[in-house]
Amino acid sequence: MKNREKEKKEMPFLDHIEELRKHFIRSVLSILFSAILLMKKKDFIFDHVLFGPAKNNFITYRLFSKIENFFHLNTHSIFFLSKNIEVQNRQIFGQFNTYIWTCLIGGFIISFPYIFYEFWKFILPALSHEEKKYSRGIILTGTFLFILGILFGYFILCPFLIHFGSNFRISFFPKNIFDLSDYISLILHSTLSMGFTFLFPIFIYFLTKIDLISYSFLKKYRKHAFLIMLIISSAITPGDILSTIIVLIPLLVLYQLSVYISFLTEKKEVKKKTK
Repeated sequence: MKNREKEKKEMPFLDHIEELRKHFIRSVLSILFSAILLMKKKDFIFDHVLFGPAKNNFITYRLFSKIENFFHLNTHSIFFLSKNIEVQNRQIFGQFNTYIWTCLIGGFIISFPYIFYEFWKFILPALSHEEKKYSRGIILTGTFLFILGILFGYFILCPFLIHFGSNFRISFFPKNIFDLSDYISLILHSTLSMGFTFLFPIFIYFLTKIDLISYSFLKKYRKHAFLIMLIISSAITPGDILSTIIVLIPLLVLYQLSVYISFLTEKKEVKKKTK
């Protein structure tokens, strides 16, 4: 077993490229397979999932309605759609192109645990026995964080962005009728961006392992990180204060979690060197 790992570590560069190609092809096939499954569920995917946040009976709006009633708040104009938003298609192949690209991106989301496994399988031979030991739960952790980010983007961020876009007006003369491609792009961008953002602690773990950053570095430049996260939050959202805060809060939590992970990682490294 040790000889086999040693051979993998000493593979020539072209062999590494060939190995990476195999992992990449398997990942692409998994995306295509998942996309085909989604294509067969077209009505459910679009009517109930993607167009769900465009309807005023979406679960997020109903949840805030119950919260409002429980606390006797008067925030209806902030948290709710007064009516379903209108979405139109203005291109001949607009619905077909949206159908294909949405299913492919959905296939990537469904296949992410397997894709992450293939990526991890590729870099695993380069890790030491101790690094493998400390990284056994990395696939489950990465999958959990990615799915958590997707759910946050879909159930929290998307409804607020849709509400903001549908209610902001420069004048009551033009009607807000949204383009199909813009609407789908908003949903996919919001969910995917939050899915990848929630993987931040995983990247911090790897950067700490290879000594590119440290616990003291993260702690020292916390204020600078806050500014960067504020910029990221504004980039993901339309820029209104409420949506920016909604994205900023989980980013702050993730950064603090990353600082803690970096601290634990450094602590383990010190213990390993002192033995």
